[in-house]
Amino acid sequence: MTVLAVIPARGGSKGVPRKNLRMVANRSLLQRAIRSASSSRIDHILVSTDDEEIRQAALDAGAEVPFLRSPKLSGDLTTSVDSVANAVSTYENWIGKYVSIVVLLEPTSPFRTVAHVDAALEMMTAGCYRSVVSVCALERKPENIFIKAASLEKYIRDPSESFSRRQDMKHLCRINSAIYVVGRNDFMLERRFILEPVGWIEMSNEESINIDSELDLELAEIVARRLG
Repeated sequence: MTVLAVIPARGGSKGVPRKNLRMVANRSLLQRAIRSASSSRIDHILVSTDDEEIRQAALDAGAEVPFLRSPKLSGDLTTSVDSVANAVSTYENWIGKYVSIVVLLEPTSPFRTVAHVDAALEMMTAGCYRSVVSVCALERKPENIFIKAASLEKYIRDPSESFSRRQDMKHLCRINSAIYVVGRNDFMLERRFILEPVGWIEMSNEESINIDSELDLELAEIVARRLG
């Protein structure tokens, strides 16, 4: 069984310029993503990028970058599915064999650890699930989600449960986008990262911080000092 981690890290980013090379506690988001895969049960760590500076940074951090992503797969409208599927097939052609499991690790989750990755892989290889994802506690009540139309409309019109306290929502969670594990054949055939039945590993809300803005980077610095 061969496990391939794909870390997508294109050069362009409008919300946070050069986001993948930005630092949190003296390590770039790219370095942190690679570090979370190193020393884990992952066999190959592939960085998919269109950018030569990112390529060199990835190589320096111990990842493999045998090819650069094409401009067609590097635009703002390129989906993670398209970029990862292309990375998997191109990498397999390069090494001359198929992989068994694909792990998607976005650099925007700086507090994902080797332990998280290994826990997800252990659950996947147990054979009970077609995919495994990382989750965290739900921060907002689901009945408070609305659609912005001419007037606000409830997104969930008839929730099966309503909550007066957040403590009552312990059985609810959200996907935090830190880890996706899926069988290679299932992913390439169905072009989805989440396939039922879905296993899950839990991360704290602090560990689940996702970098989409400069404010997120400032918050991540504070959390990094707290987590050590």
